[in-house]
Amino acid sequence: MPTDQLEAARVDGASAWSTFRELTLPHLRPYIELSGLLGAIYVVQNFDAVFTITSGGLGTANLPYFIYQTFYQAHDYGQASAAGVIVVLGTIIIATAALRTVLSLFKEEN
Repeated sequence: MPTDQLEAARVDGASAWSTFRELTLPHLRPYIELSGLLGAIYVVQNFDAVFTITSGGLGTANLPYFIYQTFYQAHDYGQASAAGVIVVLGTIIIATAALRTVLSLFKEEN
């Protein structure tokens, strides 16, 4: 971030919080959204490590492992199917929002 903008904000009497909120945070927005997308994808696809290493113990159970337990151990096929559909829809919504943001960044650069 250019130091002249931060200096201008200090000269104008902006507090540290307002400088962060109005200047720094808008510049960080694309990175925050991209990390949200990648984190959501990681949570959805991180079943194998949880299953093999801890079997959901020690507080490592995530949403895919919960669906597995519901389907294979509790034999509640309806709830597991509904949870799977919700996970897929949520992932699609998050991915669509993040990809639109990334595409808008590419359009701004040109």
